[in-house]
This record gives sequence, structure tokens and C-alpha cells, in this order.
Amino acid sequence: MRHLAGKIAVVTGAASGIGLALSRRLGADGMSVMMADVEETALAAAAEELSAEGIEVAATVTDVSDAESVDALASATLRRFGAVHVLCNNAGVSRGGPAWDIPLSMWGWIAGVNLFGIVHGIRSFVPHLIAQREGHVVNTASMGGMLAGPWMSPYHATKYAAVAISESLYHELAAVGSPVRVSVLCPGMVRTRIHEAYRNWPARYGAWPVVHDSPAIAKWRQTASARVGAGHDPATIATAVRDAILREQFWILTHPEFGDALRDKYDGALEGRNPRLLPLPAFNRLTAALERAK
Repeated sequence: MRHLAGKIAVVTGAASGIGLALSRRLGADGMSVMMADVEETALAAAAEELSAEGIEVAATVTDVSDAESVDALASATLRRFGAVHVLCNNAGVSRGGPAWDIPLSMWGWIAGVNLFGIVHGIRSFVPHLIAQREGHVVNTASMGGMLAGPWMSPYHATKYAAVAISESLYHELAAVGSPVRVSVLCPGMVRTRIHEAYRNWPARYGAWPVVHDSPAIAKWRQTASARVGAGHDPATIATAVRDAILREQFWILTHPEFGDALRDKYDGALEGRNPRLLPLPAFNRLTAALERAK
């Protein structure tokens, strides 16, 4: 896509964080935006906020883990705007712990949002993009979809899947001669509320699982939350996404400090070397500052 003004965007997870920033950035570029989120009150407030800024928005409460809910989002978008040009499969949740201790309900919740949210978005919207011979799909993965560490296996598994699905979709669209393009967003730490995702825990999974952290994992959670709080501004991520859409660029890597770790991983795979965690200078500085502040 070479211009955005007058086009229609759909953004999931739009009530906060990267999703809200995407809605604002694309709207500022002249797009009309269908904002979708499972959190009804926050979604209404976010839509009202952007509308007051002069952006044409609509809002649809959507559970991306439910195929019928995403179908309803597609129908609502086409009724309201008549077309879709940019689809941002952005909704995401996170929780961690030892892989052997994480309850199955938590695996189901994370996979439902992070993995099947993308699957449902593709199934509900991509046929329309193909038919109109114009469009762009942006799937939000993570640097955690390219580099895996401890205590986050459900999150890493779903984000690796998001990268793989995006690559497959890119090649499939090219194979059928479609001009629809695909990008995968792989940011590092961004100032979002992902560590508070439990606020939207679905009632169908029962009570929020009680997980008793070891002291080491409790400290890891504290440090991880602080790193998110000191992460990049979501607005800078949204601008990178906008630029990638206009350039028809597949990879959106917003945190260059991960470059050495990525190179080491794939070099290590070719060499047959076992995985290792590499220190990241930005994280080390933050961790040191947190320790000094205690």
C-alpha cells in the first residue's frame, strides 16, 4: 500500500498499549479505524479519546480467541465502513512460570489470544483483502518470538507461531499472485499493560490459577515488569508499523539491541551449539539501577 488516507484499518487489542497507539497513528494518517478489544469500558474510553482528536473510529467488543466474535468484528467493519485495507492482529496476553507448573487453563488462555487470535483474524479478513486486491496484514509477535528465555514458555510458543504464520501467509499470498502484503512486528520491551493481562481472564476458565512462585521467579517477575515499564513508547512502535506498511516491509524489528543475540542464536544453530542466554546491555543497566534503588 502506497498511501493510507481514506482507507480502513482494523486493530485488535486497541484499548491500550500498542493497539491504542496503532489506532491513533493510522487514524492520524487519515485512516478510519475499527477498534476491537475484549475490555468494553476501556475500549469505549479509547474510542471516545481518538474521536475527540478528529479520528473517525468505531468500536466493537471482540474476544479474538472466539472465531464467531472475530467473524462478527469483520461483519461490523464491512457494515460500518464498506471495506478493510489494514488488519492489525495485535491483541496479546502473557504469563509465565516453569513450563511444568503452568496450568492447562493458562496455556489455553494464552494460545487462544496470541495464536488463535491471529488465526481467526486471517480467516475472517484475508479473503476480503484478496477479493479487493489490496490490503496489508500486520501480526504482532515479539522479540520473544525469535529469542526464547526461561519462565515464559506459553508466551514464547505463541509468539514463535505468530512469526511462522506470518511467513507462511506472506509466501501463500505471493504464490496466488495476490498484492496483499504481510508484516510481522517483533518488538522488545514496550510500555504496555501486558503484565496486567490477567484483568481480562475469561470466566470460562474458572478462577485465576494460584501459582506459588519461588523467590527467584518472584524476583524475575518484578524485574520483568520494571523492564516493561522502562520500555519503548508505544507511539514509536506504531510509527514503525505505519512505515512498514507503506514500504511493504515484512520484518518490523524495533529494538536493535537484540541484534547480537539474534546473530548468535542462528550462528549457534548452524554450528550445532546449545542455546545460551546472552546479556543485553540495556537490560543489564536497568537491572543494576533497580538493584541500587532497593
